[in-house]
Amino acid sequence: MDREAQETNAPMKNRLALLALIVAAASARAAVTFEPAKNFPNIGFMLPRLARAKGEPTPMPRAHAYLLVGEEGLLPEDRFDPYELWFNTQCCARWRDAEGNRLLLGRATHRLPTFAEAYVSRDVFGSSLSDAENLVDPKNRDHLTEWVATFVDRPVFAPEALKLNRFALDEVLRFPCEEKGTFVYAFLPRRVGNAEPFDWFCAVLRLSGEADAAAMQAQFEASFLANIALPPRTSKSKGVEAAELSAQRGPAKAVDQPLHPVRVEARKSVDNYDDWWFAETDGHIILSDVATEAGRSVVRELQDKLPVFRQAYARLVPPLTAADEISLVRLFESREDYVRYVGPEQAWSGGLWMPARRELVLFQQSSKDDLMRIIRHEAFHQYLSYATCMLGAPPWLNEGHACLFENSRLDGKGKVRIEEDAERGRLLTENLDTAVTLLPFLLQDTYESFYAANPDVRRLKYAMAWGFTYYLQKGVPEETRAPAATLLADYVAALAETRDPALASAAALAGVDMAALQERFRLFWIKGREKASRFDPLD
Repeated sequence: MDREAQETNAPMKNRLALLALIVAAASARAAVTFEPAKNFPNIGFMLPRLARAKGEPTPMPRAHAYLLVGEEGLLPEDRFDPYELWFNTQCCARWRDAEGNRLLLGRATHRLPTFAEAYVSRDVFGSSLSDAENLVDPKNRDHLTEWVATFVDRPVFAPEALKLNRFALDEVLRFPCEEKGTFVYAFLPRRVGNAEPFDWFCAVLRLSGEADAAAMQAQFEASFLANIALPPRTSKSKGVEAAELSAQRGPAKAVDQPLHPVRVEARKSVDNYDDWWFAETDGHIILSDVATEAGRSVVRELQDKLPVFRQAYARLVPPLTAADEISLVRLFESREDYVRYVGPEQAWSGGLWMPARRELVLFQQSSKDDLMRIIRHEAFHQYLSYATCMLGAPPWLNEGHACLFENSRLDGKGKVRIEEDAERGRLLTENLDTAVTLLPFLLQDTYESFYAANPDVRRLKYAMAWGFTYYLQKGVPEETRAPAATLLADYVAALAETRDPALASAAALAGVDMAALQERFRLFWIKGREKASRFDPLD
């Protein structure tokens, strides 16, 4: 190399050496480290992720149920906090490392629309979002600052311009934030040739513990922002993205309502994670980070069986309306991630239907049979919420049928078979006199009362709810002038009319001869079980 070339390269070498020193010093004091940059084809460039981090997809927005009355009857409509709908359109990805540090990446395309109402439907929100006035103008610094503050959901100060990574970034702005341990940057990737110009992006790093702020800032700028890169033209479409897992035997078939908003939002939520995947079947979409073959086996069963069980649910408890909903199932590989998602109050659970999120959330169990029992139980809760237009049903009906299906199975012909629950049957018959006496109270129980009892009483209530439902579905149809022959149908009809579960329950029970019902219930569990075992309520 000649002397002129050496002198030309000397400043560059000095800058790289200085950058290496900064990174080394920052790493010694900083709380996080980053992986080498990888390409994200759905985002459009290469970027480093937090080291030893997992993808943390955004949850579905919390829904608020509205029930409209139209010419054709009841029409359920979910409405949402506009901020949650907006955030899910702007957030590209989130990661959390083992220490709880989090990295968020957003794309600034639309400002948050304003509405007179607290909650809006997806259609109303989407129409407003597409208005020209809500587009972010990349040249308007006020638009960008407003967008960043909204995305971070914290006040930010006027940005500082940084001269950083001019190979890949046209502009970099640092937004000082009062929140300790939070670092906020916006950057505009460099346009190449005749390609479409990039939108502004925002990267937010939130630390879980104490760290040297100056060191962490230097680390983030040197290890994250300085390593953002544009991918080679030949590999722009290859990189990190979620895969669709088709565990079905034979060729996959087209699912119903492929453009249903729940399907669309669920797919988008995992777009930029290679540790998450999605699988679809009629009536359902499944999101999971389970990477094992056992997990794939569970998904195969879910794809095969969930539509069949949904038909069985509807057979025993018909829906109020003909509206078809798509049910979301989220299956975590680790219990720790499950607990973080559902919250500490539900840490005891093995699976959970979260009505506000419209999600059935589970984690991988050591036993597939145990997991499938939980799914059959919780999936009924999910179905019933939709079937009653989110109005609800009394706990005996809800938990009773969930327990009924928990112990069901598919036979060799793919038909649901409802069988007796040996453990609950034993508990019920051992306490039959008590159960018969308490039956009127069970049928009027509130959820607060049903769940609040001590563990032994709660176990008996579950056994009673299951036992009464088993009798209602398999014993009553075989009886003459059964006192509860129309109880379920009366409840559903009253719910459609009153749109109030308590009033509907009172109306359905008003015409029941309770003393006669108690005696029939007692006799069924003394001598009617064998005949009931041969009766199929799904035929």
